[in-house]
Amino acid sequence: MVFDRCMKDMINVKADIHYWLVEHDVTSWALTYDDGFCYGVMTTNASESFNEVLKRARGLPIQALITAIYYNVVALHLRRNEMLEGSEIDATRPFALRVQATLRKIEQEARFMAAVEDRGRGRRRHPSSVEASIQPSVHTIQPSISSLAGSHRAAHPEQGTILEAASHLLMIHEWPINCPRFIEALIFVGLDSVSQMRYRRMDHHMLTALVERWSPQTNTFHLPVGEMSITLQDVSMILGIQIDGPSFVGHPVVGLGRRWLSWPNCCDDLLGQHPNPDVLYHDPFNPRITAKFKMGQAHAQTCIPLRWLRWIFWRDSYIDLSEMDFWRHVRAYILFLLGCHLLPDTSGSEIHLQYLPLMEDIAIFRTYSLGGAVLAHLYRELSEATRPKRANIAGCIHLLQIWAWEHLHVGRPQLHVPFPVQLDGLSVGIRWNEERLREVPVGNVMTYRDELDGLLESQVIWEPYTAEIRAQVPEICTSGQDTWLSRVPLISWKRVEWHLPDRVLRQFGYCPSTDIMPMDPSFVRVDGRGKSDTDWALYHQASIALWESRRAYIVTGEIPGFDYDYKVKQYLAWFHSWATLYMLKPPVDPPTTYYPRSPAERHMRDFFVSMERRLQPHFGGTEGTPLQILRCLVQPFRLQIHMMLGHPPILILVPLRATSQLSLTSPPHLSSYLPPWESPQLLSKMLVIRTSAIYTYQATTSTSAFYSRH
Repeated sequence: MVFDRCMKDMINVKADIHYWLVEHDVTSWALTYDDGFCYGVMTTNASESFNEVLKRARGLPIQALITAIYYNVVALHLRRNEMLEGSEIDATRPFALRVQATLRKIEQEARFMAAVEDRGRGRRRHPSSVEASIQPSVHTIQPSISSLAGSHRAAHPEQGTILEAASHLLMIHEWPINCPRFIEALIFVGLDSVSQMRYRRMDHHMLTALVERWSPQTNTFHLPVGEMSITLQDVSMILGIQIDGPSFVGHPVVGLGRRWLSWPNCCDDLLGQHPNPDVLYHDPFNPRITAKFKMGQAHAQTCIPLRWLRWIFWRDSYIDLSEMDFWRHVRAYILFLLGCHLLPDTSGSEIHLQYLPLMEDIAIFRTYSLGGAVLAHLYRELSEATRPKRANIAGCIHLLQIWAWEHLHVGRPQLHVPFPVQLDGLSVGIRWNEERLREVPVGNVMTYRDELDGLLESQVIWEPYTAEIRAQVPEICTSGQDTWLSRVPLISWKRVEWHLPDRVLRQFGYCPSTDIMPMDPSFVRVDGRGKSDTDWALYHQASIALWESRRAYIVTGEIPGFDYDYKVKQYLAWFHSWATLYMLKPPVDPPTTYYPRSPAERHMRDFFVSMERRLQPHFGGTEGTPLQILRCLVQPFRLQIHMMLGHPPILILVPLRATSQLSLTSPPHLSSYLPPWESPQLLSKMLVIRTSAIYTYQATTSTSAFYSRH
């Protein structure tokens, strides 16, 4: 017996411990004899549950451990108390939230039908005082980000990290497609526009600022101008992929008694081969680079390396391939495209093989709602990224980046050609390819928080896809436009997310509405952890049924009229009454630094830094030198900028120092270090243009610098 053997070994190690243990009741300290209990506490469930609460304290010194235990237990009881208070509130309601939402919807439909009937009879019915008093309000649930408390990164923005995108669009360049036969196949599948999207540098600070405003309760961004979101319209117009079709999910086909016994067998059938861990593979672009690959996810082998797909299936030409081998290469490229761009996960190097059986018949695969799956996947990743300790974000991040550029002027790059560019039958996302960009603004998360806090209507493009642009895009971009306003769940295999266009009606050219139904309270987000053998097509059959009936759930909006401005003000008053709008806290301490908020100020920042670097080798930065004089001259300018903007600066340009009156001279050699467009005097005049204001500061040869505003 293992217990007896261990006790004998203990005698050889230290007999005193052995005899001490023997003197005590063995059921009190040995799991073998305690029958699942230890001093009345179960050793399997309750203890481990409590251990989960205290897991953050592991590895701490004993004094810190006790303190951590105290705070963790207090936090646990506070959370339980909040749950209890919520239960007490729910107990006072006649029905559960889900039932209340259903009753509200039924009552609204009944009132609408009654109003239509009354108008047909030429009379108008007014509700009685009793009916008005018992009528439920659609605003009882206010999905504010602040209601999520510490579970959202917006609660403590200063403690969050900058999110890194786990997108691998750069890898698409490593698999160039120039073969006409292959291009025709991609057009047939509906992925030709996506395959031509090129790498663009991601603005991670901008993405982080947007995630801080994402509400998982509404699947929308909460901005000062109202709610905005990525919709099915954005997916089809930017990516140019299919959105109108069967849901992107399938039944399990691998396992005992199913079509394929294992995933390697599935790969051999649909791809012709699978990664062999004993084979040394060579990079086709550089044969000196070698690697060994194996299928991921331990023994299940459910994932395949993206790099292996490129190394094995890339070719200069696919014309000489047989029909079977050609479509195997097409399946491999589609898997590569899903893993790199459309449905990437945080692994960064693999793609799940669950999508491969759907590609057995390419003619059927092209009909699936791949766009709905991409949007559902991105919605879920945005919700996951709102967790305070999350450091990366997956999903189709380039869709999010281009959506922000299309709808917001904040962080928007400049193009070589004016809008709209010639799309040549491709999707809207093509016009943001790297070769078309002239300059991508380099901001920081604090800058973007400030700009989003003060976002104006003039900085928002509610409808970027004009009739002129729609005339240039391929047919697949507009083929499902009648479903753009469907209020239905989106399915991406095991993930389901709600598409709520009624919250962002202004993006479709309608008046905003305050009569918005909340997300189904019974909706629970699930993932695949612990459900490896689940039939997701059956698990999500209720959501799939709603998606299949998507045309019955199309939201209707009111076309703007003469009272459009009034309706917008009414909507904003309602929205501002409950939404979380501002990420930055008002400044308490006096400013010590300055950061730019516009391109002109960024140019001035670059000039100050470059001047200091050019003067440094010649003067060394000692007191009274021209370098110190330059710093003194810049100080009042920076302070005046801060006072005019009224925001806390964060980007350090040049440290501010307490300076005294200086007697400035004009060394003749200083003019050689100034730009050619400057006067040869010390520093005569520099202009900074920010909006309509011109700030001018001048330097004289007397005591110190002064500023003036014209």
